[in-house]
Amino acid sequence: MASSLIVLTSSFVSPAPAVAAPLGTVGLSATSGTVDATPVFAVATASRPCPSGFGRNAQLRVGPPGGPYSNLARPLIAGGYDQQPVTARPNRSFATALGGAPRDGEWWIVVECVSETQGVHPERFVTEITVSGKRWRTGRPAGVSAPTPTGDGSLVVPTPSGAAVSGSPAPATATPSPVATVPGQRLVGNGARGTASVANLWWILAFAGVLFLVGTVWLLTRRHEPSGGRGAAGRR
Repeated sequence: MASSLIVLTSSFVSPAPAVAAPLGTVGLSATSGTVDATPVFAVATASRPCPSGFGRNAQLRVGPPGGPYSNLARPLIAGGYDQQPVTARPNRSFATALGGAPRDGEWWIVVECVSETQGVHPERFVTEITVSGKRWRTGRPAGVSAPTPTGDGSLVVPTPSGAAVSGSPAPATATPSPVATVPGQRLVGNGARGTASVANLWWILAFAGVLFLVGTVWLLTRRHEPSGGRGAAGRR
């Protein structure tokens, strides 16, 4: 029975996270640098303006694919970011933003667009960078495929090798009030919730299969149980 349970449970793999499709890219003033340099680079510029109605505030952040993200610059509050591309100037290092040195692997530089009434737009401007030791460079790590689009407009992101950071968590960074009213989990699209539901269904089916196997073995054991001893005792 133990071996059957192992076979059943080993076939399940955690689904890759689904995130909203990017609005565009983030142009960086440098293509490489060190994770402890302050600032991490001089300027970041979104490839186009924020979507209409989401230009009240903007944020430049960094994090693993799909988040969570930490601020690389002070939140931008001048407004009009849906009229022209967002330009931000970092005021801290990569490591300072994360609260510790980032692990090797893929990370995302993102620009978020914020509406005064609707909060953070579910999609972001995204540029991938790769960390190796104390250095970073633009682009994905070798062998890491691009996110795969799904039917609902979200992207399935390959599990990143740099999804965790060392050191203590970064302290909360002040953000404009519209950002605070919208939870960060709005980034995750319907595809992520659907994938989680399917995974739960598979676990339920696996458990039912185990119970079926246990019942079958018990019935077979009872069916082949010897009965001669009981008959002999009756004849005495």
